[in-house]
Amino acid sequence: MKRSSLVLASTLILVVVSCSSSRTSAGTPDTTTPDTTTTVPSGAGFYAGPGALPEGPPGTMVWSTPIDAPAGAKAWKILYKSKSVADKDIVVSGVLVVPDGPAPTGGRRLVTWAHGTTGVADACAPSMATDAATELPAIDRFVKDGYVVVASDYEGLGTPGLHPYLVGESEGRGVLDAVRAARGFTEAHAGGDVAIYGYSQGGHAALFAGQMAATYAPELHIVGDVAGAPVGDLKALMPVATNIAKFRGFAVMGGFGFSAAYPEADLKVLLTPEAYELGRQQVEKVCVQGMLTAFEDPAMTVYTKNPLDVAPWPDLLTENTPGSAGIGFPVLALQGLADQLVPPAVTESWRKRACALGTPIELKTYPGLDHGPTAAASAPDAATWIEDRFAGTAFVDGCALSP
Repeated sequence: MKRSSLVLASTLILVVVSCSSSRTSAGTPDTTTPDTTTTVPSGAGFYAGPGALPEGPPGTMVWSTPIDAPAGAKAWKILYKSKSVADKDIVVSGVLVVPDGPAPTGGRRLVTWAHGTTGVADACAPSMATDAATELPAIDRFVKDGYVVVASDYEGLGTPGLHPYLVGESEGRGVLDAVRAARGFTEAHAGGDVAIYGYSQGGHAALFAGQMAATYAPELHIVGDVAGAPVGDLKALMPVATNIAKFRGFAVMGGFGFSAAYPEADLKVLLTPEAYELGRQQVEKVCVQGMLTAFEDPAMTVYTKNPLDVAPWPDLLTENTPGSAGIGFPVLALQGLADQLVPPAVTESWRKRACALGTPIELKTYPGLDHGPTAAASAPDAATWIEDRFAGTAFVDGCALSP
């Protein structure tokens, strides 16, 4: 099993091709909706899961509960099975949105959303918000188009264990197993056609889900992958995050997340004792803004060593940088040209590597826009691009057009 790596990249806030020959026939779920007579606990009990997990492969639904939905749809908070980086059975939470009305022949098309950085603490799980379903990007448009939308919280957000922030394999499994859970949910009537969509940390997750899909979830027919401001080069971003006060909270979050996924990654070697203790106190209590505030004092000494100089951090950062394997279906990269968190050069670094491996990529840029504004400005373009992929519209590979 390839270890997917390290949580880094301090710089992100905010927020298969497996068009495989073993593709599951449209409309055929991979798992089954759990017994509706099961009493589903509320609050923290929902996320803790049952004492014994149900039988079944990753993506098996554990339970669900209705939540507020966008107009014209129904929505549920869900809990499903997945696998940790250590290959142990875990539960992961998320949100599922299903349009009203009858499903088309062959089942509904499905979009899996990968969210940006919210934090590492359980309270930062997006599904805990009262507007978790109604505020998903382009949700009204996707519902109108008749698509099922599923959104993973990722491992350790809400559920047991510390979130392995920016560990690519963990994110990719959470995103792909959410698709399996949605396809096994009887009321969703989801078919085999899938699009992946993520931004910031979610762009990182979307790319790893794309790289992993052919081997991890070959039954899925993935038509396209949208990666907005993806964390495309952790070894470039980590030193920046450790040395710039306004970004250090990201680096500390990443450090704790990596240590949770990789016990050999000793964070005490990198942090001052005071910074380690502050991080230990805060990382499971506050969300992203709280972590940024805790470490924003320019006079504070946080990192004593460059992570690139201390084993095993360089190898873990490399493993968790996307672009080490090709993606066999179209990818749309979205990039604000004034993005300070994930600068254009980082996305270009990933694009060049991915193009060299045969990944077909279209790059759309947004002049003058920083990280957050680009997320909002790019959502309509992402929705249109996804609609085109489901419709089978011809895709122009930007890699082939590059000089």
